[in-house]
Amino acid sequence: MFIVPQPEPHNTAGNTDVPPAKREPRDLSGAIGGSGVPRLPREIPSGARIVVRTKAGTDPNTGRMTYRDFVGHVQQWNGTTLKMIRDAAANGSRPEQQVSIEADSIVRLKPVPERPGTAARRKASAKA
Repeated sequence: MFIVPQPEPHNTAGNTDVPPAKREPRDLSGAIGGSGVPRLPREIPSGARIVVRTKAGTDPNTGRMTYRDFVGHVQQWNGTTLKMIRDAAANGSRPEQQVSIEADSIVRLKPVPERPGTAARRKASAKA
């Protein structure tokens, strides 16, 4: 699993002579990121089904941040760009499509299970 780790609480025990910004990350996930930036995994396995939430801007009426979600299968992740095949809409309104998402626009990502019956269809189409 490669769930984006949450920021650690400020630790006062040990390693206190180094400012917080200079300390080595303590999680073992291999996540990358800096202050104020979501920590993203170094590796995402190709073929993994994930949901990615990205920044879509600010709503002009409310001033609130808006987001766009992408659900699909990872093709490639190099730490700066995520290439994935976005799943088709369940109601058929949008076909499957290839998308490229820049890491600086990613707010959150997490694994999601396959849709029922989708894995069998994918295997059948891969053999054809």
